[in-house]
Amino acid sequence: MKTYDLTQAASYLKMSESYLGELARSKKIKAAKPGKRWVFLEKDLVEYLDALYSLGVNTPQQGCDGEDSSWHCTNVGTSGGLASRLQTVKEYNKLLALKTRSRHKSTKIT
Repeated sequence: MKTYDLTQAASYLKMSESYLGELARSKKIKAAKPGKRWVFLEKDLVEYLDALYSLGVNTPQQGCDGEDSSWHCTNVGTSGGLASRLQTVKEYNKLLALKTRSRHKSTKIT
């Protein structure tokens, strides 16, 4: 039975070593740590990949253009940026009925 260390297993699965280590620590992939290093059995790596296929992991979501651009889905809302954060604060304050004081702008000319 063939065994792999973390680097070899990550290469086999085409993922980063840090992510594979995270999967092993969280027991989402079978692995053993008989000493200071992770050891993976080839059959367990194959089973992990097979499970991803059967779960349909990384298949395009409904409303997406295709697998090549699966990060850009039309059914996902956008968020982020400074304006979004400020809007969220305003919405929280409105929901909580908190009174906020207005900020005065500086009148100094530089």
